[in-house]
Amino acid sequence: MLTSEDVLKLVEVWENQTTEFKREFSTDPIRESLVSFSNDYMEQGRGFIIIGVDPKSKDVVGIEGNPDDLMLRITGLCRDGNIIPTIAPEMYPVKVEGKDVMVVEVKKSDRRPHRSNNICYIRIGSANKKATPDEEFELIRKSGRIPYDLSPVRNASLDDLDVVKFEREFLPRRVSSDILALNGRASVDWLENLKFVYKEGNQYIPTIAAILLFGKQPQDFVPHSSIDFIRFEGDDPSYPIADRKEITGSLDQLIEVGVKLVEQYMIKGYRFSERSPVRSDIYEYPLRAIREAIANAVVHRDYEFSRSQVSIKMFDDRVEILSPGGLFGIVTKENFGTGVNDYRNPTLAVGLNFLGLVEKAGTGIFLIKRQMRENGSLEPTFVIDDKYLLTKLPSHPYYQGVRLYQKGLSELESGNRDLAVTYFKNSTNLFPNFSEAWAALGRAEGLYGNVDEARKSFQIAIEKNSRLEKAYLDWGKMEELAGQINQSRTILRQGNQAIPDSWVLLFALGQLEQKQKNWEKSSTYFRQALTYQPNNIRIWKALGENALQIKDWDEAIRSFRNALKSPENDHEKGAIYLNLMKVLIRKGAKYEEIKSCFDDAYALGFKAHEMFSQYYRYLTSKHLHAEALKIVELAQKENYELTPYTAELSVGGFLKSLHTKEIKRELTKVLQNEGLAFSQILTYFDRKIKIPFAIIKTASDNEADRIVSFLNGKDFFGRRLTARRKYD
Repeated sequence: MLTSEDVLKLVEVWENQTTEFKREFSTDPIRESLVSFSNDYMEQGRGFIIIGVDPKSKDVVGIEGNPDDLMLRITGLCRDGNIIPTIAPEMYPVKVEGKDVMVVEVKKSDRRPHRSNNICYIRIGSANKKATPDEEFELIRKSGRIPYDLSPVRNASLDDLDVVKFEREFLPRRVSSDILALNGRASVDWLENLKFVYKEGNQYIPTIAAILLFGKQPQDFVPHSSIDFIRFEGDDPSYPIADRKEITGSLDQLIEVGVKLVEQYMIKGYRFSERSPVRSDIYEYPLRAIREAIANAVVHRDYEFSRSQVSIKMFDDRVEILSPGGLFGIVTKENFGTGVNDYRNPTLAVGLNFLGLVEKAGTGIFLIKRQMRENGSLEPTFVIDDKYLLTKLPSHPYYQGVRLYQKGLSELESGNRDLAVTYFKNSTNLFPNFSEAWAALGRAEGLYGNVDEARKSFQIAIEKNSRLEKAYLDWGKMEELAGQINQSRTILRQGNQAIPDSWVLLFALGQLEQKQKNWEKSSTYFRQALTYQPNNIRIWKALGENALQIKDWDEAIRSFRNALKSPENDHEKGAIYLNLMKVLIRKGAKYEEIKSCFDDAYALGFKAHEMFSQYYRYLTSKHLHAEALKIVELAQKENYELTPYTAELSVGGFLKSLHTKEIKRELTKVLQNEGLAFSQILTYFDRKIKIPFAIIKTASDNEADRIVSFLNGKDFFGRRLTARRKYD
């Protein structure tokens, strides 16, 4: 201990390699001096921090307050986590010139190097300096400390190691087969020889490296050695967590599972193409880069002082891998990634290298960058902090575009058109060749009337990928809704030429012609579509509906029966039975066939009002009144009311100058004179197309067909009439 006289002598000599004076307590300067004297780079044995002497005037001013309080504050500095490893200096007050002066005596540490806020300080002359990597390495050498991964785990035993794994997976790679054969050592001897266990008496004590590489339950002994995996639903931690897992096991298992989890949440199935049917796979993340980044994190992390886990955070646009503990030894921010290498855990590094899980010294960062570059990904970034290293691997721009595209689809489905357009535009900006996003942008613009912009987007989508089926379909649909039927037809035909085997485009062409009542042309497209999709019930149903319109009963029956072969559900099958029943009734098929359709549909649980009504009208037309009454009762159970049958036909071709009342009066005379029965004539004037027309209702199909035959082509005030049946 220093006396009053000793302190005064030190004041006379003033600050040097072993002495520092402070007027009063100050956190960071005292902490840096504590670390510098503990590290004792010049091997002086000890140093003194004397508080209560003015460094400017060299006068003894004393300390304020109770000396015990000051000692507590200094003790707090030594143990608050900012000095690693912790230190325990000797402290005592000394009366100098009637005033209390605090002496802090710091001895050379056996645990050096120490750090303050993760910075290693050493004493050079009368100043505290940041140690260079070489100086820090020299402190480690002088301390004689072994690396932490070679420290014994005294509460573990040989039984806690998977010795078979060591024998089969590691030893043959670490030691040549010739030496293994000649030496004849037991596995435990090799474990000891390779510094994985220490022998104390009759006991073998595993090291940290042995537990982490070959331990059966490593986290029982090193709890913070697991990995925290989190998958977020967005691009920052404010989004909900989609999945979270704690990965446990030996280091090789941690790496393997970590890579598999990233692979699990990567987007799958997307392919890139540009004006060519040849497509090549690209990956959201190159898995070799992911593996190397995870391996680096677990092998270079600080297991001794940090109690944090390695974390893998997966966002929509990147993967972040955080390794606790800053750079080590001679590796600095300036030389990081240049091939300069140092090992905090050398035995772990060697072990994982022989297991084939990390690259040779100094090449890992090069490999990560090369893998990202060859994949077409953006450059990785590395955030270097005093207490951690964070590796950020951005997803491939295409997949970032895909996720924005998916968000746009979701917003469009929810009716948020403006936000959807923003997502689609961001997607195309990020990856201009993403044809699907251009097509979606066209659809979003078209749905809200921005037709010209939509056309531009659809055109770009097709330029990027001439075989993008959806672009033609959505563009054609937009033109149809805009009333541009010929333009819609042109777009769909263009798509059919580019993708001749697309049944979807052929079907769309058929539907377009169907809406224009071009039944034969529509059926031609449907038949072509069937050559690629022979079991597609949608096509067979549509073909049957066309046949029904042109009264080709045989094709209608064949089409609906083919549609019955593979319906997706009972309700759909029941609806097809209804259509088939309607055709069979029109054709005049046998009662048994028609009844079978009704019975089969009803057995499937299909109970539409139209089915009861059609079958009831058929039965009454055949004078099967008892059966018809049963159908009425059956319908009533389902809360349906059946009304007498009315067949309808429409009549057109009238002079535009004729008044609807005049048309009704003259039609009535004509039909009555011919002896044709009808129940009602309704006349209308379509203001949109400025043409009058009439609807005639009759009590039976036969009477309706007779009126159609009579009126078709009949002269009416100098114009030939057209008449056709309206089917339910």
